Amino acid sequence: MLDIIGIGESGVDILVKVDRIPSRGEKSRGEEIGRFPGGIIGNFCSAVANHGIDCGIVSVVGDDENGEISLSDYKSRGIDVSNIAVKKGGKTFYCIVFIDKSGEKTLTAVVTPLISPAVEDIDFAYLKQAKYVHMTSMDYTLSEHVVHNLITSGTKISIDYEAHAENGGFDNWKTILKHVNTLFVNEGGMANLFPDEDVEAAATRLLGLGIEQVVLTCGAEGGIVFTEEKTVRFAAYKVREIKDTTGAGDCFNAAFLSAQLKGKSLEEAVNYASASSAIAIQYVGARTGLPTEQQVEEFLIQRKQE
Repeated sequence: MLDIIGIGESGVDILVKVDRIPSRGEKSRGEEIGRFPGGIIGNFCSAVANHGIDCGIVSVVGDDENGEISLSDYKSRGIDVSNIAVKKGGKTFYCIVFIDKSGEKTLTAVVTPLISPAVEDIDFAYLKQAKYVHMTSMDYTLSEHVVHNLITSGTKISIDYEAHAENGGFDNWKTILKHVNTLFVNEGGMANLFPDEDVEAAATRLLGLGIEQVVLTCGAEGGIVFTEEKTVRFAAYKVREIKDTTGAGDCFNAAFLSAQLKGKSLEEAVNYASASSAIAIQYVGARTGLPTEQQVEEFLIQRKQE
C-alpha cells in the first residue's frame, strides 16, 4: 500500500544561468547549467520519497533521452514507476528555465503530447490504495475524471492550483474543488480563482465547499493555512544564498503532506515544510537539494538554537 500517489507530468528542466532575466525584445547571454529531472508532479513525488513516505507516480514519458533521465531518477529514489507509460517514439515534456543572480527564475514549458497521462490509462484500483492522491491544475479533464472516480474511495485528494490552471476560475473549478481535502495555492492562483476578493474572504469560500485545509504560499513572505478551526500564519526561513527556486513549491507541498501523514500537527507540518523548501533553494536544480527528514530536523534544531 502506498501513502501518496502523484498524477501528472514528468519532464526535464534545461537550466540556463543569466545575469538578469531579459525583458521583452531584449537579447541576453546565458550559460547552460545542465539538464535536470523536473515536472511539478515529478518533483513532488521525489520530495515525498525523500521524507521516507511510500510513493508512486502516474505519468507518461517518451523513450527518448529525457524520458530515461526521468525514469532513472524516480527509480533511484525508490518511487513506484509501475504506472508510468513509456510511449515509443514519444517526446518527453521539458522546460527551459532561466535563473538570475538572485536565484529567481522564469520558466517556459515546452508542451508535447506527453505532458499528462491519458484519462483512459488511469488505473483506479492502483489509486484507491493510496492515502493521498496529488494533482496539479494543468489538466482540467484529468483532474475532473480522477476526482469523480475517487469520491467514495476514502482516498484523500490534494491539488496544486496555479494561476495558469486550465479552464481557470472558481466557477469552472468549484465542482472539482468541493471534493478536495487539501488545496495548495499561491497568490497568483488565489487571484485567478477570486480576482476581486481578499485572501481571507477567498479562503472562507473555499472552506465552504468542504475543503479541509487551504494552504496559501506567498514566496519569501511565508504564507497562511486556513481551516474551519484555525488560521495559521507561517514565515519563510531566510538562507544565506538562494541558488534556484525551481520546484520550491513542489518541495513545500510534499513536505507538508508527508509531515501530516507522520502525525505532526498543522503548525509543526507547515514549519517542517517551510524548512524543507528553504534547504532546497540553496541548490541548483529542482531535486538536487531535496532534504531528508533528518536534514530538516537538524535544520530546525539549528535555527532554534540561533
